[in-house]
Amino acid sequence: MAGGRRQFLKFLGAGLTGAYASGLGPLAASAQAPRPAPFPPIRPTSRDDLVLPAGFRYDVLARWTDRLPGTNTRFGYNADFTAFLPIRSEPGQGVLVVNHEYVSLPEPGEIGVYPQTFPLVMGRAPRIADEMEDVGVSVLHLRQSASGRWEIIASPLTRRYDASSRMAASGPALQNAHGLAGTLANCSGCHTPWGTVLTCEENFQNCVPEAVDTAGRSRVGGRFDRDGAHFGWVVEIDPLDPDWTPVKHTMLGRYRHENVAMREAAGRPIVGYMGDDRVNGHVYRFVSAQSYTPGGDHRGTLLARGRLYVAVFHADGTGEWRELGPEAALEPNPNSSHPRVPRGAKTLGQVYADLGAIVTDAFGASNLVGASPCGRPEDIEIHPIDGSVYIAFTASATAPGHLFPNLYGEIWRIVEDGDGAGTRFTWMRWKAGGPNDEQRSGHVFAAPDNLAFDPAGHLWVVTDITTARLNADERFTTFHNNGMFFVPTSGTEAGVALQFASAPCEAELAGPSWTAARDTMFLSVQHPGEGSGIRGAGVKAPRGSNWPSRRLGDPPLPAVVAIRQ
Repeated sequence: MAGGRRQFLKFLGAGLTGAYASGLGPLAASAQAPRPAPFPPIRPTSRDDLVLPAGFRYDVLARWTDRLPGTNTRFGYNADFTAFLPIRSEPGQGVLVVNHEYVSLPEPGEIGVYPQTFPLVMGRAPRIADEMEDVGVSVLHLRQSASGRWEIIASPLTRRYDASSRMAASGPALQNAHGLAGTLANCSGCHTPWGTVLTCEENFQNCVPEAVDTAGRSRVGGRFDRDGAHFGWVVEIDPLDPDWTPVKHTMLGRYRHENVAMREAAGRPIVGYMGDDRVNGHVYRFVSAQSYTPGGDHRGTLLARGRLYVAVFHADGTGEWRELGPEAALEPNPNSSHPRVPRGAKTLGQVYADLGAIVTDAFGASNLVGASPCGRPEDIEIHPIDGSVYIAFTASATAPGHLFPNLYGEIWRIVEDGDGAGTRFTWMRWKAGGPNDEQRSGHVFAAPDNLAFDPAGHLWVVTDITTARLNADERFTTFHNNGMFFVPTSGTEAGVALQFASAPCEAELAGPSWTAARDTMFLSVQHPGEGSGIRGAGVKAPRGSNWPSRRLGDPPLPAVVAIRQ
């Protein structure tokens, strides 16, 4: 087993450092033959299973409706981001944080698998209260057995946060909010340097009203009948302290948050990068007012004050950060969504009542200062060696003069001037999605979504081809099911995408994270069967799903898995 463990660590990146390339450079057509992959790459497939390379296995750790040990609540729906935090005082134990993004309701081209399967597994029709319970965050206290398998144990650390849980707020908005409670639409996030986790509220507009006025006020309504201004934020949770009240950090802005990537250095401000996952959405950066101190108690405080910026990408490969503050000059994007500009107004402060209102309507304010409309900016991650910033743009844009024509999506790389707290940067298209070349058997992908770096600085990418296009749109059928790819960032194979996993039918993979020893990968399997629902007799893959049981007629269940060799 020792040799197998070394091979697994090599697969995770510990043995792939090679000769580090200081300039990762734009991708060429990859005329050089890549070195042997750190695992045997799989081919695209439409099998209704989580397909892995030879020598790897997965265990289902928790699936929707599983009762969490020691609680009266269940594991939520549509698992997304995961983060593993080891418990230093208890070897072989840790806490896994899992986001729950949404429940799969009927949409054009989608059956609505949540109301289809809920009666089968719960014995009754779902109510709005059930939807509110099935979003949010699960915190799971894990213990590893002698065989290496992870299990959830009863503990005060095992718990749920949902759309009704107690919340607090920091920053310029929500300070006088009444009845602040709940987190929902929890997409991706990050593990902070001080030991907490940030969870990001993304498509909140599907549950509560999105619109606000120039005083930052919304209304109560939507499916969940809640004040819309209370959602769309980055929320800080302490997984190791169940008594601590989560905090919504309003200075990071209100929009459809995909994730946060954090740059930290002792004695310097924390810098956080974020994407607004919508067509023509923007890329944001937060710079804290206070400096980071390793070992300091920054919980709930370091992200409370600072400056919020939005990116402008120029066609020549340069870029700038424009601050979203009262003094910011107006330069409205043509044909964009933003509030009416009063006659004679020249700054954001002459449009909005105060800074709290600006950050609450960050998308509208960004359009007013001329931020670049992007092709659905999703996950953003920071390279662990050179500090450059990688951004997954999942699709194309539609705004006039945009820089995102590729419907297959792209991964961009930006390099900040100085230490990351300045206002200038350069950018490049690092990896473009594209039509799957059959001769390369999965070496390209479409719709990059979540990103994760390993210690060697190589990139892991999961894809999210939308259900309407997956195995249906002829431009995407050669990709088959959504997948997970390993993409080296240096060496002769830089940029060549090697497929590591294929999702079950009509699902996407999300939120890869690893144990500290990097002997286990945690991965979410989100919305299997979302398009066609339960696969029954006479229906063949890739339509519908029966994962994870894989028995014909069984309901598909979102879940989080542990992958081991």
